[in-house]
Amino acid sequence: MKLAVEGIWIALAAGLAIGIPGVMAGMGVGIAGVAAAAVASEDPKKAYKAFVFQLLPGTQGIYGFVAGFLVIIGAGLAPSSVIPEMAKPGIVGLAVLAATVPVILQGFTSYPQGLVASAGISAFAKRPEVFSVGLMYTVAVELYAILGFLATILMLTFIGVL
Repeated sequence: MKLAVEGIWIALAAGLAIGIPGVMAGMGVGIAGVAAAAVASEDPKKAYKAFVFQLLPGTQGIYGFVAGFLVIIGAGLAPSSVIPEMAKPGIVGLAVLAATVPVILQGFTSYPQGLVASAGISAFAKRPEVFSVGLMYTVAVELYAILGFLATILMLTFIGVL
């Protein structure tokens, strides 16, 4: 029974780690995509640089996807998993859920990053010379997403799932 409960917590952790950042990344990419499409309609030569801005809010979805699958494989839920048994039945499931909280929450940075990217696209549309500055502002939000992803990886390592 304990192993079944562990599996539920771990599956919840993986599902949330993949789902929430994925949804939020879609929102961020959508926000930036609206601005990018407007710029492309005005000046098609700027479309590819605007696309760079649009891609950045989507990285949080990638981080969540990777973290979720690391949980699935490392915790033994996948058929070809690396660790077939739980190290400490009774606490591993909740520990894994706790370890995925940073990567789950980092997903919420996609929305503001989409807003920053949208503003960067608008600024770039008016003044192409500010492309790098707008990109720098957009990447600044990315730092916190990366920190959340790394925190999850480290915590999964510490509890012995990875």
